[in-house]
Amino acid sequence: MAGDQAMHKFKTDLKKNLIAGLLVTVPVALTYIILSFVIRSVDAAMEPVILKVLGAKGVRWMQEYPVPGLGFVLLVIFIILVGLFATNFFGKQVVLAGELILHKIPFVRVIYTSIKKVVDTLSQSETPTFEKMVLITYPREPLKTLGIVCCDTKGEISSHTQGGSVNVFVPTSPNPTTGFLLMVPMENLDILDMSVEDGLKMIISFGMVSAPETGEAQKVGSRDEG
Repeated sequence: MAGDQAMHKFKTDLKKNLIAGLLVTVPVALTYIILSFVIRSVDAAMEPVILKVLGAKGVRWMQEYPVPGLGFVLLVIFIILVGLFATNFFGKQVVLAGELILHKIPFVRVIYTSIKKVVDTLSQSETPTFEKMVLITYPREPLKTLGIVCCDTKGEISSHTQGGSVNVFVPTSPNPTTGFLLMVPMENLDILDMSVEDGLKMIISFGMVSAPETGEAQKVGSRDEG
């Protein structure tokens, strides 16, 4: 009898420790795998640049003492330098000339202008972009779903909405990178106190992981009044 209890306790403790170990190692391992993939991909793409920057001696040194992430660091530095160049008068003129050339190339024009509009919208939107989790009624009463406020609804669609609306991205579970877009009137939005990160955790885990309760959801209109 005592032996059975000891065996049962051993199995229980083993299962508990296994689960606890998985909860620690799986997120760390997946984070490492994703970061490693990104860094290796960027390093591979930047390899020709590294060869030109370092020269023959630098290449031999790199072969003997490889530095993971060097391509990623160079890419970040390059982006910063491009930003510095594009913000001065001469740089702005060069960027405008380059855009004029791209606009004259049919297929490239469509791709470039589409991406440019998205980036400009995200950077210039008055509504905080991808910073608010909201609760909306979907697909019908009384069902609710989580959404992320993207930006204000603009253009032709905004003229068909009374009182203004915002674009809300509704992620799907368990893959939040896919979903659909809804144009929701402001008065039909309930802003939540949870962060976007906590909301995505809830979506990925099928609701098994939720943010701690910090307060009641507020109507968008009532928040502006306060």
